Amino acid sequence: MKRSLHTFTLLGFVAVCAPGGSAPADAQPEKNTRQGPLAELPSKPRAHVEKIKALGDDEWLNLGAPAADPEWGKARGRSWCAPMPYAPDLGGGFLYGEGVHGYTKPDGHYMDDLWFYDANAHRWVGVYPGYDTKNPPELSVNADGFEAIKDGEPVPIAAPGHGYGMSTYDPDAHRFASFPASADYWGPAMPKRKEFLRENGKKLNTTHASPWFYDTAAAKWARTKTLTPGPAPGFGGLLVYLPTKKQFWCFNKGASLYDPAANKWTASAAKERAPTGIDFGSCYDSKRDRIYVCGGSYRGPYAKDEGKVYAYDAKTDSWSNPPDRGDVPPVFATNYACVHYDTAADRVLCVVYGAKKTGVFVFDPSTGAWDEKSLPFPAKGPSLSLSWNGFYSPGLNAHFFHVAGDSRDDGTIWVYRYKRAEKK
Repeated sequence: MKRSLHTFTLLGFVAVCAPGGSAPADAQPEKNTRQGPLAELPSKPRAHVEKIKALGDDEWLNLGAPAADPEWGKARGRSWCAPMPYAPDLGGGFLYGEGVHGYTKPDGHYMDDLWFYDANAHRWVGVYPGYDTKNPPELSVNADGFEAIKDGEPVPIAAPGHGYGMSTYDPDAHRFASFPASADYWGPAMPKRKEFLRENGKKLNTTHASPWFYDTAAAKWARTKTLTPGPAPGFGGLLVYLPTKKQFWCFNKGASLYDPAANKWTASAAKERAPTGIDFGSCYDSKRDRIYVCGGSYRGPYAKDEGKVYAYDAKTDSWSNPPDRGDVPPVFATNYACVHYDTAADRVLCVVYGAKKTGVFVFDPSTGAWDEKSLPFPAKGPSLSLSWNGFYSPGLNAHFFHVAGDSRDDGTIWVYRYKRAEKK
């Protein structure tokens, strides 16, 4: 018998994890104090990891379907939800975001669930099962004004919308983070919640709020009432953790920074050359302390001198936008491409799978230009008609992609290497 949402969020659950062992190359060695489903991570590398290490330049590997979580089964595909925030200390990536509008899984849980793909063990870990529509929890408004279960623990119900690029990972505090969307697809599945919000909606704090956090040590959700107002929930935004500042950069009709230490939001002063629209692909360049933003929807007509890549410089709080040169990818949104910064090659990879012009497009940050020719997908490669979610592992120098039908549990994992790391 599966546990209720109330029990799950209070206690987490103990999944059958692979034995603890050697960590991936970019995991941080430290005493493990985690509880709950992620307690024993990172897992000991299995045989498939050697196949990943052996990949050559521009080579793909099909790992097949990941093993199911023993209690919660398999993660489902998510449309409009390209990034899987990578956690180096855990050895894999998180998957969070709704797929089909208002979808409820066969077990009765709404698809606002949180999953973790364990790359070393090639398996799914169910972190949070989602809102239980069959046994809905008793809700309350906690002291900070957030929707919560009875004891005051905040719970993100139907918060992610599609997911877009609005999730990230904080390796310093070991927590997953997500900025909420303003989607309202959940109504038919949650009549009890609708009644609760009708009675208590005016009590809720909707202006002074941090991102949602899942603390991997405590195995609980958390949210903080901030000292200053933050961005309003919206569609198609971005959330990126900046390790140099230990802050969260949010782009939602303008850029803002959340400082957890000060518990304050600050609006960015950078306006010139900033992109317009929503639903961008993005990645963080750890070498230059930059965030690259490209693609997007509802952009309007491009200016003649407007390039496809916008770069936000965290040091100077400024934008730049180099003109397009080389084999430039088409305009795309998070349902058509994954964007990763490849640390081994010092390149931005724009993996376009759902547009008329597909392939791996390579941007060189040092020259501000795209390669003269994109790399095509192999004839027997991953399906280009399904939803893709992905992350890059610096330790393995490999790009991982979960390829699945929208809201279906038929996913497979494909791994790609752009270039082997140069020997020093």
